[in-house]
Amino acid sequence: MRGVAKRRGFLPQVTLVFFTHAPYTCHMNQGHKFISIEGTDGSGKKTQIDLLCKYLLGQGKHVEKIAFPNYESESSGPVKMYLGGELGGSASCLDAYQASALYAVDRLCTMKKVLSKLPDDSYVIFDRYVPSNMIHQAGKIKSKKERDKFLKWVDKFEYETLKLPRPDVVFFMDVAPSVSLEIVKQRTTQKTGKKIDIHERDPKHLTDAYNAAKYVAKKFKWTTVDCVKDGKFKSIEEIHDIIINHIK
Repeated sequence: MRGVAKRRGFLPQVTLVFFTHAPYTCHMNQGHKFISIEGTDGSGKKTQIDLLCKYLLGQGKHVEKIAFPNYESESSGPVKMYLGGELGGSASCLDAYQASALYAVDRLCTMKKVLSKLPDDSYVIFDRYVPSNMIHQAGKIKSKKERDKFLKWVDKFEYETLKLPRPDVVFFMDVAPSVSLEIVKQRTTQKTGKKIDIHERDPKHLTDAYNAAKYVAKKFKWTTVDCVKDGKFKSIEEIHDIIINHIK
């Protein structure tokens, strides 16, 4: 697997939501297990992804960790232009469909290359994947009817038209904006010499994305695991145990 980065020393208030899809029988699958961990910026995804990868490696599994956007690939070029503000100074410079198309191309190119080299029965762990389009882009749509139409389009476009593998499990890290925005703020002050993207610097976008995620969770009947007990955070290890127990 690719190197696992060390966590940056924050403990967010999180609620974890997950849902399970039926197996996806695409020729690209080859018996792999696809797990996606999702959430808005500052939700602690990386910490749980790193722990999950470490656990699976300890079980003797072949693990591939894939982060999207895939900044190591030229396929992320249009996404970089969008997030870097070259197409406009805010997230609203592209509508939900336009922005989703850029991210989908990056995923298609990356997955075609990665899956062709994976041993059978590998575990593929996504740090953001198709559900991220549902979270971040659906937040741009206020109409329930139009939002549902968009969600249906994303699902069909990426999984059926582009034939990307559907995740077996998706975990959603639910972090209230009052907590995640503070974490994003702390994180951005550490990015010496690095430009903050248009999502990270837009509190309204992050709040809209969070509210959209809550809507999608209810719509698809995701299972919510409360990671706060008696007003105190459960430990990172407890959250990790929830994920492990679900995928066993």
